[in-house]
Amino acid sequence: MAYTVQAQRFNSYENNWKISAGLNAVGSLGTRNPVERLDEFGFRFPLAFAVERQWSKELALEQDITFNGFKSGQIFDNVASDKKIAYFSTNTTLKWYFTDYLFDAEWLDLYVGGGVGLFYMDDFNTSANLSAGAQYWFNQNFGVKLQSTGKFAANPKNHRYANNHFQYVLAAVFRL
Repeated sequence: MAYTVQAQRFNSYENNWKISAGLNAVGSLGTRNPVERLDEFGFRFPLAFAVERQWSKELALEQDITFNGFKSGQIFDNVASDKKIAYFSTNTTLKWYFTDYLFDAEWLDLYVGGGVGLFYMDDFNTSANLSAGAQYWFNQNFGVKLQSTGKFAANPKNHRYANNHFQYVLAAVFRL
């Protein structure tokens, strides 16, 4: 009697709704380098939540909401703030999963994305966003994601705090 073993694809999009919850860090340091001075990123009440709908092997749409904040004296564009700053954002991102073009990794999803956002840092502003990330799957329904997003604000020179910035997210991902 012969048995055939079929590999389970952890990154299957057949179960195409995902939710995630985790932490985020926000940096508005006036630098174009996304990894410069990471110790100066905002990390006060750093919650991140998202819902994603993946409708094909390569494409998905994500809606997220994040909360964070900055202490008084924290650096913004090379100048220390004179007060505590609350941070809130919500973003809509179109993701393109491209792992299969590089290698066959059933436990890993690599993606890039683009979209728009609304955020608050002492006042409201909108942004055009570019993201890159990875999801590591422990099994068919549970994984973790690490994502980096550059947020390019509308009229950044007109806003003291609500201008261009970076945001990083580390979250648990659950496939529904």
